[in-house]
Amino acid sequence: MEAEILPWLDTVISVLEYISLVVGVLVVLCLIYEKYWAWPLGVLFCLLSAPVMYFNSLYGYLTLTLFGFLPMNIYGWYFWLAGTEEKQDLPVSRASPRAFLIAGGLCVIAIFCLPYGFALIVNDYFETASYIYLDNTILVLSLCAMWFTARKFIENWFIWIVVNVGTVTLYGLTELWGLAALYALYFCMAFWGYYQWTQSMRTRKTTTN
Repeated sequence: MEAEILPWLDTVISVLEYISLVVGVLVVLCLIYEKYWAWPLGVLFCLLSAPVMYFNSLYGYLTLTLFGFLPMNIYGWYFWLAGTEEKQDLPVSRASPRAFLIAGGLCVIAIFCLPYGFALIVNDYFETASYIYLDNTILVLSLCAMWFTARKFIENWFIWIVVNVGTVTLYGLTELWGLAALYALYFCMAFWGYYQWTQSMRTRKTTTN
């Protein structure tokens, strides 16, 4: 019975991986052009990619998907729709130095502490988990980037560039070539996103002046 189930399960996981690739590209395209549809599509991406992470023992990224990306997509969906306190469209802006300092400090602490937290809830975590510190660095920086994106801070694209380099490396090491290709594309799209958001800032500034 097991010999019959495993090939079927492997096929399902492979299909989910490639569907995630398509949905993921749509998410980033919507973000680049400031379309709120990025967020419901992001929820779908989480639901599709979580099984892929689980069956490849990427516990950090699985945690990121279910407890990070999923709620942050819901938060971003609300925040972009709600707009500012005046109920106007949320504008692209720059993060303050204080926000960077706090976010950077929390990221460093989390990267080194999270593996020990996972070890308390996952049996033999340090023995079975794949590429622990790379996986957890991606987890933490992705959460940081998601928050910056939800607040429409333009610096989110710089964080995503770093995340994408790490993720391509991780997926290459685990031979998840479809998702590796997706994040290689994300790497290029992050530069495109930064350019588009810069143009959005300039246009809004010209209009308000």
